[in-house]
Amino acid sequence: MKCRVCLFCAAAGLLPAPPAMAFCRVPQPRLVCAEYFASQLVVEATLVQASVLHDKDDPQGISAHVYTLGVSRVVRGNIAGTIRVYEGNDSGRATFDWAPGTKYLLFLSYMPSEKYWELDGCGNSGPLSLAETALSEIGVIQAAHDGGIIHGVVSRQALSTPIAGVHVEAQGNKGHYAATTDEKGEFHIKVPAGRYSIRAVETGLSFVTADISYEGPRRIRIEPGGCAQVQLAEAGNPR
Repeated sequence: MKCRVCLFCAAAGLLPAPPAMAFCRVPQPRLVCAEYFASQLVVEATLVQASVLHDKDDPQGISAHVYTLGVSRVVRGNIAGTIRVYEGNDSGRATFDWAPGTKYLLFLSYMPSEKYWELDGCGNSGPLSLAETALSEIGVIQAAHDGGIIHGVVSRQALSTPIAGVHVEAQGNKGHYAATTDEKGEFHIKVPAGRYSIRAVETGLSFVTADISYEGPRRIRIEPGGCAQVQLAEAGNPR
């Protein structure tokens, strides 16, 4: 499971939050060009209030933290005013600390089934003072008019062992493209903007989507200046 932070409308008090304790899994790092288009909302916002929520079965225990932020700039999407961030008190917490008065760059996605927004705590969200590189990349994305890149990794079932020399194909409405994995098991395929399906081809092996893959290899959408991140793993059963 990818570490997540959720944007949620909830009552908030004045208690500060303790240090974050996120557990991030590969593939890392999350590329800005991929997270930007995977997010429905990207904002700059200032933390004005923090509180804790207690577990009803354990009144002394903390089940979640709630952060209220004022939006100062919308980079992607449409929202205004105040937002409140709900963050479960578990290993899925953000890798950065929340501090009142601090400005943040947040990449958010809406979860209609749960009626809240969420962000990947291991992604590019974090203090605005450390977001110069991310904002620079966003500027390039917003000015782009051509295609993007499909990034990926092919590995053994353990995921920590890459497989070099695997032929990877991208088939889409704008044509057919291919690349070969390097010694790190990585591949990079430059493609025009459009929709694509990815598959890895190696004699005697078959591959499936890894549980930790950010994007699904069968339904990839590349926007101008954008990218996608795919993790494929050996299926274990020969063709």
